[in-house]
Amino acid sequence: MNKKWQFVVVLSAVVVGFAAVSGQRAQLDSIMREKLVHTQLILETVVTSDWASLEKHTEDLERLTNDPRWMVLRYPESARQSAAFVRALQDLRLAAVKRDLEKTPLAYTEVILKCVECHRYMARARIA
Repeated sequence: MNKKWQFVVVLSAVVVGFAAVSGQRAQLDSIMREKLVHTQLILETVVTSDWASLEKHTEDLERLTNDPRWMVLRYPESARQSAAFVRALQDLRLAAVKRDLEKTPLAYTEVILKCVECHRYMARARIA
């Protein structure tokens, strides 16, 4: 293969790779927006003690973690971060089921902390 064709093959591979990464980024952005909406709705339900809606939105948010768009970043640390987030959601749902006025806001805070920890980790990982 001459140099011209080698260049075309390499350039094509780069373009295809960039398009795949760009598509993954769009999927991840999409699901993160959905996650943010549910998290905001959960705050509203925690503040108003709307237990049924709190359970629903928490379950919806947990369900998002099984969406293929969530799994775009398949690294061991991403999996650990995601698992910690799911555990925090399960604790929140349990507090909602028990109608626990003291544990519910603490559990919600833990969910938010898990979001922030993951986003902070991902930002550091991109810099490194």
